[in-house]
Parts: sequence; C-alpha cells; structure tokens
Amino acid sequence: MGKPQLSIRATVLWAIVIGMVVPALMFVLLDQHLARESQEPLVERNRSAAMVLAVSLVTESAWSLNEPALRTALTRVVAEPSVCEATVLDMQPGANPITQSAGRCAASLPRVERETAVLFEGQQIARLRLGFDSQEVDRLLAERRRTTLWMVTAQVLFGVLVLAGVLSARLLRPIEQLRQQADALSSPKPAAPPDWARDDELGQLGRHLGVVHGQIRGFIGELEAKNTQLQRLAMHDQLTGLPNRRLLRELFEHAAANARRDAATLALLFLDLDHFKAVNDTHGHSVGDELLVAVSQRLAGALRESDVICRMGGDEFLVLLPRVTGWEHVALTAERLLNLLGAPVTLEGIDTELRVSGSIGIALYPADGADFDALARTADLAMYRSKDLGRARYSFFHPDLDTDFRARLALEGELAEALEQGQFVLHFQTITDLGSGAVVGNEALVRWQHPERGLLPPGEFMAAAERTGLIHPLGRWILDAACAQLAASKAAGRSPGRMAVNLSASQVLDPGLPQALAAAMRRHGIAPGELELELTEGSLLTEGDAAIATLDSLRSTGVLLALDDFGTGQSSLTHLKRLRPDKLKIEGGFVRDLPADSRDRGLVEAMIAMGRALQVTVVAKGVETAAQSDWLRDQGCVVQQGFLFSRPAPIEAAPTAQAAKPAAASA
Repeated sequence: MGKPQLSIRATVLWAIVIGMVVPALMFVLLDQHLARESQEPLVERNRSAAMVLAVSLVTESAWSLNEPALRTALTRVVAEPSVCEATVLDMQPGANPITQSAGRCAASLPRVERETAVLFEGQQIARLRLGFDSQEVDRLLAERRRTTLWMVTAQVLFGVLVLAGVLSARLLRPIEQLRQQADALSSPKPAAPPDWARDDELGQLGRHLGVVHGQIRGFIGELEAKNTQLQRLAMHDQLTGLPNRRLLRELFEHAAANARRDAATLALLFLDLDHFKAVNDTHGHSVGDELLVAVSQRLAGALRESDVICRMGGDEFLVLLPRVTGWEHVALTAERLLNLLGAPVTLEGIDTELRVSGSIGIALYPADGADFDALARTADLAMYRSKDLGRARYSFFHPDLDTDFRARLALEGELAEALEQGQFVLHFQTITDLGSGAVVGNEALVRWQHPERGLLPPGEFMAAAERTGLIHPLGRWILDAACAQLAASKAAGRSPGRMAVNLSASQVLDPGLPQALAAAMRRHGIAPGELELELTEGSLLTEGDAAIATLDSLRSTGVLLALDDFGTGQSSLTHLKRLRPDKLKIEGGFVRDLPADSRDRGLVEAMIAMGRALQVTVVAKGVETAAQSDWLRDQGCVVQQGFLFSRPAPIEAAPTAQAAKPAAASA
C-alpha cells in the first residue's frame, strides 16, 4: 500500500500556513535578539542615571543626619521603576543602615546591586547602595514579544484568509471544475462544458479541455457508429445485406425453442444456384455479384415477414420457415422460389438477359435434425439430390440420402487412394470405318480396378472425381497413359489408329491442360493427328467463351476435336460454327431403336445431313445390331462404334488398324 497523499487543497493550505507562520516566528526570534542587544545598554544607562539621582536626593539629608528627610529621599529613589531597594550606609560610626524597599519587588526577586559614595564638598559622608531588578530586560523583552506576537498573529491570519480566498477562487474552484469536466469525458451522457470567462492559465486549460472533450465525444460517436456497423457486418452478408449464417443460427435457436414449446414444425431450405460459375466466367465477377444481389432481393421479397433468408457464401442461400402447417406449405414456398429464379434478370450494362435456376433441398425440424448444424447438413444432402435429378427442382430429405452421402464420402476417400496406388487402367473400344472395313481408331475408356468391388466402369466414380477435383489429376493420367499406350502399340507394330480420349467439363476449363497435353505428346512421340479429344456438347455450351479459348489452345498442339453425345445438348448452328469440331459423335440413345423408330430415323438423318453440310465426320455410337449398322451405312454414316464391333477391352484384346469383322452383339 502506498503512502497517503495530501490533496491539492490541503497541500495549498499547509503551504500557506508554513509560508506565513515560519517567517513570522523567525521574525519574532530575530526581534527578541535585536531588542535584547538594544535594551541592555539602555537599562545600564537608566541604572546609572538612577544612581546619580539617588545621590543628589540623599546628600543633604545624609550631611545633616536627618533621618526622616533621608527616608523621604529614599522613598523618592525607590519610586523609580528600575529600583527595588535603596540603602544608606556608614553615615556615622556605629549607626545602622537606613533601607527603603519598593513594594512592587518581591523579596525573593534577584537583584543587581550598585554602590557608590555620597560626597559633600569633596568628603565622603555615606555610602549609597541601590538594588535594581535583575529581570528588567527580560520583562521588557516579554512585553515586546507579546506585542509582536499579537501583531504577527493578526498579520498571519489576515494573510492566510486573503491567500486562502484568492487560491480558492482562482485555483481550487477552477481545479474542481476541471475535475468535473474531466469526469464528463467518460460519461455516456453528453454534458455542456463550463463557461471559462477568465483568460488565465486554468481558463485556457479549461477551454482546451472543452475542445478535447468535443473531439473525444466525436471520436466516441465514430467508434459507436463503427461498432454498430461492425456488429451488422458480423451478422449480415456484406454483398447482399442478408443475414449471414451466424445470425441465422441465433434466429434458428429462438425459432426452435418456440417450435419445441408449441410442438410445431419449422423448415430449412438449402438453395444453390445452378451453373452460376458460368456467369462469372462469361461476364466477370462484378456481374456475378450484381446477379447475386438481384436474386437475393427477389427471394427475400417472396417470403413472409417471419421467414428469414441468409446467404451462406458463394451462390448458396438458406431459408428458415419458422412456422409451417405441413410439407405442402413448404413445397409451395419452394416452388414459388424456383419460379422466381427462373425469370430473366436484366442488369445495367448487360445487353442480354441473364437466366439462372436453383436446386433446393428441404429439411424439417425436428424430424430431420435436432440442431442447426444437423438440419443444415440434411438440407444440403437434399439439395444435392435435386442436382442429381437434373437441377431446377426441390427435394425433401430422406434418411436414405444420408446413407448415400456416407457411401459417397467413402467412395471419394477410396478414389484418392486409388489414384495414389495406381488402381486405374485403360480399356479401349474400336472405331470402325465400314467404307474401308478397317479400324480407324480406339477410344480410351478408364476403369477402376477396385480391390474389393472388382472392375468399375466410369459411371461408378467419375461424378465423385468431378466433385472432389480429382478429375484433373485423373484426367492427366488418362491422357498420359493413352499416349504411352499409343506409342507402345506403334513400337510393337500394332497400330491402333487414332487414339480418342474423353475430357470432362472441368478439364476444359483447366488452363494448364494444353501445356500438359503438349508435354505428354512430346514425351511419347505422338505426332499431330494421332490423338483425338472428345468433349460433350453440354460442357462446351455451359462453359461458354472460356471453353472456346481452351479449345483453340488444344488445337495448337495438333490434336483433333470431337463433339461427343451430339444431339443431347442445345447446340445451334452458331455454336457449331464457333466450336469447329472435326467430328460429330451421335449419342447411342438415338441409335438404340433404329431403324424401327421413325422419329429416331428423322433425327439421325438430320444429324448426318448437318455433319455433311459442315464437312465434319459423323460417327455413330452404340451400334449393337447389324440392322442398325446397315441402316446407318445406307444413310452415309460409315464410321461406327459399338458392341457390334468390339467391347471395351485391354489393348491386347482390341483389334488393330486392319480389316474389322463385326462381333456378335451380346449383353
């Protein structure tokens, strides 16, 4: 604990007292010293004068031996203030001394005696002894000291009162005002600063403190405004202004408590925009942000006041419906949101209208999740179910989705291990030209040699590779393995013809793909024209200009480009002109019912005619019967691929570029 400190008020008062009393005491002491030095010679002179006076008074009486007259003279002598006793001695032989004492002098009082001879006409007639008060000087000094002390005390008191009044008015009160003004700095309530009329130092300090007070209040106001803004940013999405996941979680907890109390149901909708990435890639992220704002405003306007929509991030939204009367109510809300999303959006600076769709997953509380995280997870699973079913739709959560999700996670984990351990192999299916009867190429098809489930086709794992991003390392491995196999077959004298490799939509957007392809071709000695890349019609249309740029880079490596599954997308003649494919591969679904189905005949005839008009080779996929093959050949489509000619098999079992014989079409 520190030593107690005196306040400024007490310190000032003590300073005044000490400053006045100490000099006064020193003055008194100095005055006593100087007075003693001046009084002692004066007393001696008075005593000498008293001796002279006494001698003159007693001389005549002593000469005449007139005792009564002598006593009268002595009485006059002791009347002097400084004389306490007068004695006449030796007037005549044997005579007793005559003594006269002053009543004012106590008998015990010490005396100072002075003695002198009494002369008459030059002869000694007696001796005179005077007794003086020995404390005369001290008594005089005491009287002077009392007088001085009264005067000094009066002066000190007057000075203290004056100084105390001045210091209180000019120092202590302003300091108290300054303290109150400083206390107001931390007060939440604004207070008007005092009016400092005086222009002294404290007045200047007070006015400066008032200015600082105003600045601090302004600073505090800015901090409060920023704190409010930060709290809003912490609870709202910065782009759209919608509540964020954190705020939605708090609102959900409140709504869930009400639902538990009332035995009610609430719903959580997980909404993801379909193909939003294409908007960013085609028009830029700024347009994508504007689209998100427009979409969020549409969605918010379609909901009840009690409903809450939040942006999770990216193109994902969560919608909380606190009170629902049944699944039909939720379905109607989801349908309304999907219809709003499907309407065109016009943005400033964009000539064309933008269209987006959404996939919605629905989970109900408490049936599908006991807390916010569990409910959001099940709604997310239901949303992915909507995407798997073709997008632009809604799906309710079902426990089987959770089972499927766990199986999907397990598959994705095994897929990464398979890529590391080299469990993938390539099988090849021939492409035959019936005009020459020769195998003109092979399509490389990846298979997964699963250690427990056996040989898996691409349909079992390619979607998982797309979701996890493993499609990029897997796709590059397929390209390198196909080039390596083509080089090995050529070196062994077994030319498989042109090697065709499939590319996924995400691979088309890989900016490093052209360089990786060129490196693989150089590494394995693949000449221009010996490698063909197959791209689906849908992936090229979805990715837009970014895909066209990648295709131009791929063409520079010397590969040919084939448009796979032709007829299943939404290609127009304009798109075909921009893509400039070297081949069109008719999807097997159009071939399956040939030649019996008249509609399929008309569609395939149109595709073949389109390819002929564009001077592009047309390849029919999925040819399984001789009737299908013959009809296609009669229509001018002589390049065919399917089980009729060969099934996908390792390269050792695949026919080489020689005369091909149709194989028996088996299941």
